[in-house]
Amino acid sequence: MRLLSRNNRPRGRPSASNGQKPPPHYYAGSSGPAAASPFQRKPTAPKSARRVFKRIRNILIALIILVGFVYSSFIKPQPKVLVADTSYHPASVYQSAAQTTLKSLRNRSKLTLDRDGISSALKRQFPEISSVELKIPLISQVPTFKLNIAAPTFNLSSANNLYVVGANGVVVAASGQLPNLSKLPTVIDQSGFTPSPGQQVLSTEAIAFINTILAQCQQASVNVQSLTLPAAPQALELRASGSSYFVKFDLGGDAMLQAGQYLAAKHKFDSENTQPSQYLDVRVVGKIYYK
Repeated sequence: MRLLSRNNRPRGRPSASNGQKPPPHYYAGSSGPAAASPFQRKPTAPKSARRVFKRIRNILIALIILVGFVYSSFIKPQPKVLVADTSYHPASVYQSAAQTTLKSLRNRSKLTLDRDGISSALKRQFPEISSVELKIPLISQVPTFKLNIAAPTFNLSSANNLYVVGANGVVVAASGQLPNLSKLPTVIDQSGFTPSPGQQVLSTEAIAFINTILAQCQQASVNVQSLTLPAAPQALELRASGSSYFVKFDLGGDAMLQAGQYLAAKHKFDSENTQPSQYLDVRVVGKIYYK
């Protein structure tokens, strides 16, 4: 048996018998292509390709919005027309006129629509129109015309001619052109003014005054024979059927008060079987003059 000195021990790997763990060994992986795996992610598109696709998508969306905007900006010449009063003409007449105003190239687009021009054209053609409300929807191509019509009030007799006057005080047309309005009360004009269709002959306040007087007389069962506008300003004269006198009113005053004074005085005269010979003046509030 040979004894080995410390210096003569073998240089091999230390044996595990001495209780020490052998040092770990590392192996480098293969530098070749990795084996295909069913769980491996698919390769993603390059960033440049994604950027191009996103740009194309945004352009298409913008084009669709632009085409929709251009399409909705056009107006169809078949509007919806709303008419509250058809005393003068049937609704189809106003419908046809509204369509005509939309046939011009300028009025076929919402961007160039001439609202004032359309309103003026319709009022010239139909003086009974007091106002025109034109509504253009944001998306739809069908506009809506709302025509506010001044109701027929009376026939105005002037210079041997008879004209229909609306509630806006404007002469609408010769009475012969509107035969269905022949039963309107007649107001005789002695001011010397020569009216024509489309002209303002009375203010809306004066029209309202006359309408109030007529309504109060009708309620009191007083049949009005005639109403006259004398040459004096703001004056109105009324004569009842079978009456020997006429009544003086002030168009600038309170219609209800003056009508009340007239009806009260008429009742007093009728009950006493006495009548004024010429006129009854109710223009001053609280006082009645007669002759």
